[in-house]
Amino acid sequence: MTYGITNIRLLTPDGVRPGCLLIRDGTIAAVHLDVCELPATVSTIDGAGRIIAPGLIDVHVHGGGGFDLMSSDIEAIRGYARWIARRGVLGFLVSTSGRDHADVLRKLRALRPVIGRVQGGARVLGFHLEGPYINPVRKGAFPAQWLRAPSPTEYRELFEASGGAIRQVTLAPELPGADALIDAVVASGATAAIGHTDATYEEAMAAIGRGCTHVTHTFNAMRPFGHRDPGVIGAVLTSDAVTCELIADGAHVAYAAGRLLLRAKGHERMALITDGMPLAGTVDGDGVWEGQPIRVEAGKAVRVSDGTIIGGVITLDETVRNAVAHMGMSAHAAWTAASAVPAAAVGVGDSCGALRPGADADFVALDDALRVTDIWLRGERLAAG
Repeated sequence: MTYGITNIRLLTPDGVRPGCLLIRDGTIAAVHLDVCELPATVSTIDGAGRIIAPGLIDVHVHGGGGFDLMSSDIEAIRGYARWIARRGVLGFLVSTSGRDHADVLRKLRALRPVIGRVQGGARVLGFHLEGPYINPVRKGAFPAQWLRAPSPTEYRELFEASGGAIRQVTLAPELPGADALIDAVVASGATAAIGHTDATYEEAMAAIGRGCTHVTHTFNAMRPFGHRDPGVIGAVLTSDAVTCELIADGAHVAYAAGRLLLRAKGHERMALITDGMPLAGTVDGDGVWEGQPIRVEAGKAVRVSDGTIIGGVITLDETVRNAVAHMGMSAHAAWTAASAVPAAAVGVGDSCGALRPGADADFVALDDALRVTDIWLRGERLAAG
């Protein structure tokens, strides 16, 4: 099926510009900026002046809408994929961990059949292993008993169990054995990400030189910056070799710190994420996650026992609007930081995250307040909401 979409504004990494799209068999066949040059024989859809933007890509999310991605329930993944697509997220990584090595292996084997397209939902792009190879000193909400020393042998077993679908691994590079783990992750084609770490500046720079190209929820669960001890934050803020995740919800990181990250990295190296947990996008209240009583209120989820923040509670489209409202980002910069940048960071930028010829026709229509009005999945138009 071939058709065009006219009377639209296209969101690109450089700005929002008038133009039109040509869609053919579920793929973007042509992108015309400033002028529209569709063949006269092609049927067209009137875009009513809406902004057309690539689908958002969340590379760090554990759940939302009541769906838990850290389980072995394949239907929970599908349910989440359908729920989140209506909010503009058209691709995501299943961020998971487990109580022990055998538990993570079981989860990966159980969930690997869902990798790829979900009917009427976002595309499941692969897995993000947040640990277990992280520093207990910076474990955040992770139970200490879940954590283990880096093991390239274990990692290769996990990669095989996933069907080769691990896209990102969060690790603490200062731990003994981390160098060999970084080598194994890079060799597998996955992205090695620095996170939950007490690394010094020198240790972080060595990890970047070894192949770590991404940073997990910058500022959170890592050694604080000091003017005589810049630590991992000093390393990632001054290195052009890494992209940096940011949870732009105002609870995990103050917006002023987010603006600092933006000035240091530019939107081209900043990846907006949610770190969402199962109660994200739902009403405030109490619940249980991974056996721990939790409470959602005032824009954050905390562990009842000690008040530790235990995940994000807003969706990625909300983080984009927050970045515009509170961090001074332009609409195109914030949307790019939540689409093209994370997609490229985990190696899927050729097929999603940007409006480019040859990419999948997964995109959204937005009003001027950056709220999703319609979505397209492989060229099929669906109403949002």
